[in-house]
Amino acid sequence: MVVAGALLLSGLGAVPADAASSGPGGSVDHPDVVLYKGQHNKTVRVSYSVKKPTSAQIRACFDAKSYPEYGEVYAGWGDFYWNYDLEYHDRYGNDVGGGLFLYSSKFAASGKVTSPRWYDWEPFGRYKAVAIVQREFDVYGVDEDGDRWDHYCQLPDVRYADIFSFKRASYLRVDASPEPVRKGAVVTVKGTLKYWNPVSDYGKGAIRPLQGKKVKVYFDPSGPRGATYQGSATVTSKGTFTKRFTQKKSGTWIVKYAGSQTLTSGRATDAVRVK
Repeated sequence: MVVAGALLLSGLGAVPADAASSGPGGSVDHPDVVLYKGQHNKTVRVSYSVKKPTSAQIRACFDAKSYPEYGEVYAGWGDFYWNYDLEYHDRYGNDVGGGLFLYSSKFAASGKVTSPRWYDWEPFGRYKAVAIVQREFDVYGVDEDGDRWDHYCQLPDVRYADIFSFKRASYLRVDASPEPVRKGAVVTVKGTLKYWNPVSDYGKGAIRPLQGKKVKVYFDPSGPRGATYQGSATVTSKGTFTKRFTQKKSGTWIVKYAGSQTLTSGRATDAVRVK
């Protein structure tokens, strides 16, 4: 696998983010990755909350590795350390590379990590971030002569996974006119829906129309009532859409695009006052 970065963290006090899975070894929380005009968003949040070994685990390790016939006496446990190996898998479970090793001190009970690069993922769609947590610690004591001894112990690895999507950015705009409008007159809600269409190296590309996609139109009148669905419009080959409505009260027109596993969702608004 490709190592994207290596960090040594200590003394972090951040609260772990909500994660797709969690347990005794930690957790992983992965955001969607979006391609914006040739640039990926570059944040990978890895939240972790690693527990120290229990007294029973320490005792079991001591019993397995101590030598009482030589006068060794159990005294406690020393350093506890762990690391995350973050892998990326496609929807079929294949390792697609681009990962992150995180090495933490025993003081880093929680925190966030940022991965510095994103590339070489060919298809857009769903992926899985798999975190493999290795938990290790040292047991130490003293012998009959007062000399210190150390034993290395390792707990079983634990695995966590979070599903995320690699998407292209969609761009939604709306304009409602005329503004202001007479009560009971027709308002035209029009706008554009486009997306970033990359080329093979993702460094070049162009904004293209999302022809054939549907947007939903809502109207939120002034006051506490809330928005209601008014209808839908289809995007043309030029990336435009148009829908006409009768407006009786001042309020805000809201257009939404639902998005998909390969395209981001969108929301745009325009307020129109009735005179």
